[in-house]
Amino acid sequence: MEGLFPHRVTRVYREIDSEFLQVNVFVMKAPTKKDFHVIYTAGMSAMPMNLPQEFLPMYKDLERAELLLFLPAEWDILTGYETDKDVPDHLWWPVRLMKYLARFPHEFKTWLGWGHTLPNSAECVPYDDSTKLCGAMLGALQENISMFRTEDNTQINMYCVMPLYKEEMDFQKEAGTEALMQKLAALNGYGMIVFPDRPNVCEETE
Repeated sequence: MEGLFPHRVTRVYREIDSEFLQVNVFVMKAPTKKDFHVIYTAGMSAMPMNLPQEFLPMYKDLERAELLLFLPAEWDILTGYETDKDVPDHLWWPVRLMKYLARFPHEFKTWLGWGHTLPNSAECVPYDDSTKLCGAMLGALQENISMFRTEDNTQINMYCVMPLYKEEMDFQKEAGTEALMQKLAALNGYGMIVFPDRPNVCEETE
């Protein structure tokens, strides 16, 4: 990641107490006001996910994953905060979401991959009072960012966390991931840079 996004101030929020999986969060600060912060997990891939039996052995490389998320430069969770507990919720919720998603497949003996969508509760409660975003989909970038190999040649898949509105999740369920991605392409950052008040691409208009 340092090779892909060089010369960035980076802070690591390390998890000290964890029942079974330590998920550390790296925050790479935006170098300019026109750039974006890069946030990614390290620890989700320490354990293989539970792929469907019909995926094996052909798709065994999908067993291990980490998560990536982009925040605009003005969304600064580094400046002025000593620890993660000091960061207010309206700034911290994307990181909290990443940590939840990183644990999800291991806690529930399942897997996550490209196009998978998870609502924030059955009622699609927004992540914070500052936004109406209430679910997340996993997307992917170009191969040099979305796929890494460790020294022992284990493949690590890096998925981009894309927060969604309820209407967008409903559309994805009906029309598919590719159709939703085409709509999201009209947004600044293609929906991959998190803006709490971004336009809802599936909102019905009169």
